[in-house]
Amino acid sequence: MSWRLLPLIVALGSSLAAAQPASPGSPAPVAALAVGTAEAHAKTAERRLAQLVSQHTSLAKRWQDELHAIDRLKQQRASWRRDHELESRMSSSLDTANQLTATDRELELARALLVAARRAYMAAIDGELREGPIVPRRRVLERAKRLLAAQLIGAPHRIARPDLDIDLLADPEELDQRADELRGIEDELVTQLIGLEAQAAELDHLAQLRKQHDRAGDLFNRDDDQPHRATLRRADGTAEDPASGPWDNPHSPASPPGSAPPSFENAVPIVLADIIDASTMSSFAAAERSGDPAQRAEAARRTRDAVARQVEQVHRKRVEIAARARELRAAH
Repeated sequence: MSWRLLPLIVALGSSLAAAQPASPGSPAPVAALAVGTAEAHAKTAERRLAQLVSQHTSLAKRWQDELHAIDRLKQQRASWRRDHELESRMSSSLDTANQLTATDRELELARALLVAARRAYMAAIDGELREGPIVPRRRVLERAKRLLAAQLIGAPHRIARPDLDIDLLADPEELDQRADELRGIEDELVTQLIGLEAQAAELDHLAQLRKQHDRAGDLFNRDDDQPHRATLRRADGTAEDPASGPWDNPHSPASPPGSAPPSFENAVPIVLADIIDASTMSSFAAAERSGDPAQRAEAARRTRDAVARQVEQVHRKRVEIAARARELRAAH
């Protein structure tokens, strides 16, 4: 966790405490002060996230430019000057990749902090609304609450575990309601299924790109018999061949920035926590941490298969409940 974000975390804790429902005899200005404090923290979190997004975009472009420059150098005839420039480019690319990885982690934390700040702001607004503010103030609060609700829609929410038991004593209306609930869960699961399928395909493509990059490095090492090639050093002190690229750095991004939706991948363990067994979710999270696109693709496929089984069960039960409701109506 970045120490630069520590003051924001502390501020969010204070905001959450201030946003708790006021006691019956507390004055309205206290609730208004809590709203102002929570709003300020939310805006601070928004600015911090915007700064990190801009920084990430700049680093990603630099990293891609460096990779293209390295590929062009590898296609040139071997020479001392080419090797020297290649070593310099490799070192710079490795440093950019490490910066990009660190920014990815800060982005993930900043997004979570922004969601927490907005929820604290929402709680503070609810607290002041319970105090019965004057009409103009109430309108301002309600407008801010509607905006916050729209902003929080995109936050990942856990899909509820469906109840697949049929109540034989339920009337047709109750059964219709159960069928509608199952349809909503089924639609949410299908959305996850489509996302996991697309993610697995994208990660397979990235794994193929890594293989091609490694092969290019091997060909470079085999064809270049110059004895004056130097050795780079990683941050952990281990040696690195200058012909290897950022893909060979275990701390570098596992995929080109922006090529896959990290927000979806990070949200999967949260969204499917009550749907998929713990071992599948653990392997998915472990694969994500590994940074290996092939391993992540395989984990995405396993999770996709588990979701597909759940979709089939929910669909079958929904059809069964709907048929039961029709039978009851026909009997009457």
